[in-house]
Amino acid sequence: VLLLPKANRCAAHAVEYLHGRGIDYELIDFCISTGRLYESYPHYNAVFVGQDLDGKPRYANLRGIGTDFIGDANGSDKRYSFAIAEDPAAPSVHLFESAIDLLSYATLLKMKGRDWRQDAMLSLGGVFKQKQEFVIPMALSQYLQDHPGVHTLCLHLDNDEVGRDAAAGIMAGLGDRYEVLDRPPPSGKDVNDLLLQRRLGQAKRKEEWSR
Repeated sequence: VLLLPKANRCAAHAVEYLHGRGIDYELIDFCISTGRLYESYPHYNAVFVGQDLDGKPRYANLRGIGTDFIGDANGSDKRYSFAIAEDPAAPSVHLFESAIDLLSYATLLKMKGRDWRQDAMLSLGGVFKQKQEFVIPMALSQYLQDHPGVHTLCLHLDNDEVGRDAAAGIMAGLGDRYEVLDRPPPSGKDVNDLLLQRRLGQAKRKEEWSR
């Protein structure tokens, strides 16, 4: 049974923390209004909630605000990680290591003028050094079981040894049944690094225009 941390009356700390990492307010508001995000009390962690097809919370990842704390709530079922998949018939799904990377990618889509709600996006709840070649993350297996119309997987995992190893494992394990596209961030360690670089570049360009 999932034991969700007690919710704070408002999520001001979590909102500013995520916006400080470059994530668009619209994305943050959407996650709060749909029960995917809240702020815990009394520790003021950002809580990312994974839901099943009925919208029932089944998983929660806690991330410290102003601390390095990261952990899952007791009773979390890793098959149901944080996701935004508004179109249940979407033929492809974008995969990320963390909820923050997922929200960063959605923000990049919005910056390009795209409707981020049209893309199915799933956080894998972290990936780990593989002991076997064909390890498929539990969250991905469950998502594919729940969405049989998917035929393309887009991997946006980190530019480090663990992320590259996990991407290779998914491609080896599912490449015969799905089109698997390896799309790591072109620069930076992860998608959030890429978002912050783009935001910084955008801010510099605006500064130059205003001179």
